[in-house]
Amino acid sequence: MDEDITRFISVLKKSQLADNIVYAKTMEGKEGILYPIPSFIDASLKKNLSERGIEKVYSHQHEGLTLLNEGNNIIVTTPTGSGKTLIYNLSVITRLKKDSKSKALYIFPTKALAQNQLKTLKEFAADITAEIYDGDTTQDARKRIKNRLPDILITNPDMLHIGILPFHNRWCNFFSQLNFVVIDEVHTYRGIFGSQVAHIIRRLRRICRHYGKYPQFILLSATIDKPADFAEKLTSIPFVSVEKSSSPEGRKHFIFMDAGPESPYPLAINTLFANLKFGLSTILFTQSRKASELLHMWIHRRIGRFDPKVSAYRAGYLAEERHDIEKKMFSGEMKGIISTSALELGIDIGSLDCCILFGYPGSITSTWQRIGRVGRSKKDSIIIFIGMQDALDRYFIKNPEEFFRRKFEDVIINPYNPIISEAHLKCASFELPIEDKDAQLYGKQLMSILEKKPFLKTPDGKKYCFIGKPPHMDINIRTISDIFAIVEIGTDRLIGEIDGSRVFSECYPGSIYLHQGKQYEILLIDIEKKCVTAKRSKVDFYTQPNWWEKIEILEEENKKDKEFPIRLGKIKVTTQVISYEKRREKDKTLIGRYQLILPPQQFQTKSIWIEISSGKMVDLKKKMDFQGSIHAVEHAIIGILPLTVTCDRWDIGGYSFSFHPQTKAATIFIYDGYPGGIGIVDTAYSRSTLILKSAYEVIRTCKCDTGCPSCIQSPKCGNNNNPLDKKGALLLLKQMIPN
Repeated sequence: MDEDITRFISVLKKSQLADNIVYAKTMEGKEGILYPIPSFIDASLKKNLSERGIEKVYSHQHEGLTLLNEGNNIIVTTPTGSGKTLIYNLSVITRLKKDSKSKALYIFPTKALAQNQLKTLKEFAADITAEIYDGDTTQDARKRIKNRLPDILITNPDMLHIGILPFHNRWCNFFSQLNFVVIDEVHTYRGIFGSQVAHIIRRLRRICRHYGKYPQFILLSATIDKPADFAEKLTSIPFVSVEKSSSPEGRKHFIFMDAGPESPYPLAINTLFANLKFGLSTILFTQSRKASELLHMWIHRRIGRFDPKVSAYRAGYLAEERHDIEKKMFSGEMKGIISTSALELGIDIGSLDCCILFGYPGSITSTWQRIGRVGRSKKDSIIIFIGMQDALDRYFIKNPEEFFRRKFEDVIINPYNPIISEAHLKCASFELPIEDKDAQLYGKQLMSILEKKPFLKTPDGKKYCFIGKPPHMDINIRTISDIFAIVEIGTDRLIGEIDGSRVFSECYPGSIYLHQGKQYEILLIDIEKKCVTAKRSKVDFYTQPNWWEKIEILEEENKKDKEFPIRLGKIKVTTQVISYEKRREKDKTLIGRYQLILPPQQFQTKSIWIEISSGKMVDLKKKMDFQGSIHAVEHAIIGILPLTVTCDRWDIGGYSFSFHPQTKAATIFIYDGYPGGIGIVDTAYSRSTLILKSAYEVIRTCKCDTGCPSCIQSPKCGNNNNPLDKKGALLLLKQMIPN
């Protein structure tokens, strides 16, 4: 296959796609560094490994095993395919074999990963019992598991939150014997999800303490910055990190492709088609559900004979749909898969030859996690990066070496988000009364939250309990918002699900919703029933919403008094989708605008804002379209922010005012897109100068005349990117950057 890959690259460089290739690089592979298997590992496990041809372990595996044997909590952040699984399985199973009463808890972010792990465990140690306890576990199986506890219980954060911790008294024998907690793919626990998981882990530790146990924690992650710091933030206990991989790697052939001013979609389709023709198994990663579905739909239309070999894959599909796709990819029946980040994790879908990145994934961590899905076991692989018309993509197309020089980002969570904290403190106090010693888990805000209703002091005044029905069912840990079901009219078939924070902007009446390459027109949103009604449709246009926004400053927390003052604080955001547009797929021609009557949405969050004094504004208005300039600066900052902060532009909101009544000045707001905030703008505030410089460089180096998606236009603009002034934005940013 290595020769096939080399030959394919040669063919590609001579094909019609050659003109789109702007950069190529080969990263040489490396040999592994091996160490003897530590003597404390169980002899039967060593024999099992020997039968598989494994006589030694890699040096990072040896390091992790040794640290665990010494009693440390560890986080392992080596690349995909480096053998992280072996570290925790050898350690855990060795302990289980020595102590028949010992138990372990394995936590995975998805059900698919749990199924993969169970299969691995059964093959690795048949005499160790392991069971999955999640939303798909039948009632009969749940009773059986509780009555006959397995050595290893496999679950996910959702089930731990809603089905295990609230009923810990039924699991007392398990918690009283729990010695290991393994949490895999912890880099996915960022943002709202990660902030909620941090609370679930704190609740888990409280319950373990109640039963007299202080288990070792083993965390596994893609490569991230400051892993030990993140692990401590997630769990509130200290960690030792294992970061340097010593596993072997095959050659990686990188090709950067650019569609120029044309749409990148035909380029992506033609590239995938070339791969399939050559027989290369390929995963194409997109940045959005919509992009995955569009590519799948167009492939179906244009290269139908290959369509059975290609499928889309994303969150929102039903479990049976996802399992079927995974099986077909693993067996080789399917040769191409178009996925969102849903397949970024270690779900086993077989050996892959090529990874196509359709757009920059938003972080270096996610980028290399996706790249790690191909070329395992010393195999050569191809990574094709197709630049979108987006500021980040253009940055790397113009600066390809920067792609390889960028450091891994730190993972941002905020366990002290007040909305999340209050919700989980209700759960915690329902499970066990909260005491003074819990302050170390919850920080300074603990008492201020507990003094609110519905928390009740115990008669001795030393503990707090939650009064009311179990609050767990009211909390969806994947979001702060409600989940809406999307149902097909006439059949009542469940098509998919959508987050309540996105339902008005993506599933408004009249919008076109895509699912598995099929088009649906949205007919109705039922807010009370949390249901969206859709009908099957076939059209040649797409839809996009327009909205208005209001921002109220609630509290200023910090400030940088410069020529252009930068503030950090709390705000209240009010948004309302007021209309939508229909545009032709082929040329984006406007078909029409249509009014909507939808309720406004409000939430409080954290924001930074930049003030432009009236004196400066008067001077600048002489040289530019002022509103267009501040609007363009807002877009540029949001577009470039993921280069310095772990997030994507969909995590961030922004609005620019030519005059804000509270600041008494023109003001650009950049805010955290989640209620309560998750730490994005706090980090952005500390790196504000770097962000302003990066935004300036992106605009300055863009070859367009008046502004384009590569510099100042935004795909999420509620005003349809109007007005925008590129030259004015450059002038304004140049003045904002400190000398």
